[in-house]
Amino acid sequence: MITESVIFQLVTTLIVYIFYGILLGLCLVPPMLLLITVWQTLGGIFPGGLFSPAHTVLIALTAGISVFVFFITGVLFLGSVIRLLSFGVKPGSYSVSSPTMLRWLIYSGIYTMVNTLILPVIPMTLFSQLFFRLMGCRIGRNVQINTGMLNDCYLLTIEDDVVVGGQTDISCHTFENGRLILKPVHIGKGCLIGAHCYIAPGVSIGEKSVIGLYSYIRQDRVLPPGSRLTSVAAVDFSTAGSIERGRLSGILNRKNR
Repeated sequence: MITESVIFQLVTTLIVYIFYGILLGLCLVPPMLLLITVWQTLGGIFPGGLFSPAHTVLIALTAGISVFVFFITGVLFLGSVIRLLSFGVKPGSYSVSSPTMLRWLIYSGIYTMVNTLILPVIPMTLFSQLFFRLMGCRIGRNVQINTGMLNDCYLLTIEDDVVVGGQTDISCHTFENGRLILKPVHIGKGCLIGAHCYIAPGVSIGEKSVIGLYSYIRQDRVLPPGSRLTSVAAVDFSTAGSIERGRLSGILNRKNR
């Protein structure tokens, strides 16, 4: 009854938003210090406040650099905060009123902010991979990740020489029957994951597999090494299920009669 109260939800949301605001404010400290230092330096040179166009350009350039200082600070600080909040969370099923659910909601909100404000600007860089590593993702060598949607990646393992395409969503959680379900995801060596794929919790992909763009891998599937998957447009659910169970030939024979 308490958790379903509108007043309780409003108060809780406001408290969490204040917490998020404090985190973002701390990330803004280094870029603000940079801006203030430059501004005060120029103000000391020109106490009357009459800046030349060259000094205006300098301030503008400093502001642009400060934006990327914010990105780097956000990666380091917010990635560490998310890992701290998720530390000790294990695969399993959790009720909506559990402490784990509350922790999950809070760190997922921080991750959403980073995924919205920072990661789209720094894809496939050292800093984006550093963010995922700070959150607990196990990433091998020579891995290229062109997406920011690695949900609950402290449960994600990506081995060597893997490529993950843009806008692919790898999720280690789902919400079913009023419960949060957390399951690990494993991607083997040399896999190619195309753009706009969705990999559900509990999936394990064998090494050197190729997952075509817009593919959907169902929960708990285990793909053997060397698998080749592709999405098929406009296929009904029953046919898709039969394809997954290897019954496509029987369906085609019935349709040809």
